[in-house]
Amino acid sequence: MKISSKDTEKSYGYGVRHIQMLCMCLNMIALFIARGSLGVAVLAMTDTGKRNNPNITVYEWDKKIQGLILSSFFWGYTVMQIPAGLLSKRYGGKPILLFSLLANAIICALLPTLVHYGGWQIVCACRVLMGLTQACLFPASHTLLGKWLPAQERTSYTGIVYGGTQMGIIIAMPVSGVLAETKMGWKLIFYTVSCIMFVTAAIWAFFSANSPRDHRLMTNEEREYIERGLNVANSKVLSTPWKKIFTTKALWAIMLSHFGGAIGFVLFFVDMPTYLERGLQISLKNSASLSALPYMGMLFGNLVSTSICEKLYNKGYLSLINCRKLFNSIGFIGMAVGLLVLSFIGPDNKNIAIVTLVVALTLSGFWSAGFMMAHLDLSPNYGGVMLSITNFVANFGSITTPIVTSLILRNDPTDVSRWRIVFIVTAMVTIISNTGFVLFGSSERQEWDDPDYLDKRKADIEEMMPALAPVKDEKDCKEEK
Repeated sequence: MKISSKDTEKSYGYGVRHIQMLCMCLNMIALFIARGSLGVAVLAMTDTGKRNNPNITVYEWDKKIQGLILSSFFWGYTVMQIPAGLLSKRYGGKPILLFSLLANAIICALLPTLVHYGGWQIVCACRVLMGLTQACLFPASHTLLGKWLPAQERTSYTGIVYGGTQMGIIIAMPVSGVLAETKMGWKLIFYTVSCIMFVTAAIWAFFSANSPRDHRLMTNEEREYIERGLNVANSKVLSTPWKKIFTTKALWAIMLSHFGGAIGFVLFFVDMPTYLERGLQISLKNSASLSALPYMGMLFGNLVSTSICEKLYNKGYLSLINCRKLFNSIGFIGMAVGLLVLSFIGPDNKNIAIVTLVVALTLSGFWSAGFMMAHLDLSPNYGGVMLSITNFVANFGSITTPIVTSLILRNDPTDVSRWRIVFIVTAMVTIISNTGFVLFGSSERQEWDDPDYLDKRKADIEEMMPALAPVKDEKDCKEEK
């Protein structure tokens, strides 16, 4: 879909949509702090060096149990993906995300008490519940982005919103490491996360809305500017064209890319603190801080790629699909190369390993301008539903990655040779997933995205024909004869 000059000539500047984007970014930050803090928390909960501290409870959980705990979030997260997408489309993103923030805040507040009575099994149960309630995050956000951002602004501002995922991890890992060293130990991690989400929920409830029409601070001028650049249904409740969605070849290309991206992301997201502390032999406090460095790079890659991608497209240097494929390839191939290099680095080269991690995740941030945007390119109206479908499949990779990693490591995360196997296998998956997107990906807006598409398909052929056919001149009639 090309942007008309009329839409690009007139810009509204800063307005209420920027408040909405800021609130959505804060949601990402808060909920990813809740996710990202567990990798450090589990290390602190099993830190045998603190057995003699009467104020801190230490649990005897081996690597397999830790793998189950770390993957349990994705059990609930995967199950609720498609229902969350449908709920977001039906009721709007605001109430769904508000419920998610409040539910996660309550769970984190109760978890330190519950684990005392239920052990690692109750931690898994709590993480499953957190996954169930966080499943709406990306589908609801995509649904909101499809209603709030005109096409000429969609890539850059979406990059900022989803940059909250890296910001959350950047905050969570070092802060969790510091909190784990306090007198309260790992318990303070969960209490702090709970407070952050209660505050975020209050901000979201007060300053956000489902659509520009629903926001009490919205001006008519800005609303018209947004809707002119959207060309989507704002009030009509649409029936989802499931058959058309699932028979769209480009969706399967996005799904493959999403699956590979999830495996690479979760490997770093969940196992990086363990790799740094046990594999590279860096202290818990320092490994928690260093774990955030690659995500600073990923945030940088995210913001830079989405900004450059939007400029390349708006100025006509590259078509939209070529932009998507270019930045997707930089992200996936960059991560694959980084993993391959990392597989041959050991604890004797800590600095080189850390630099490699930072470069790999910086380049992986470029896929934010790739497959992650392609859902909205294909269909602004059903972008959230489509994301819930691809995220559902992708999270099977998220579930299995910590478990498979623990099996490969054979409960010995200090064995660098086994980390090598993990990194090489992940690199292969990453390259394959990008190849599928390059070959079959598309950014062409689909005809079934039209709010009246199903009605038009059901209409009689005669009703679809123009009321008056053009009159043929005498010359045309003779030629036909």
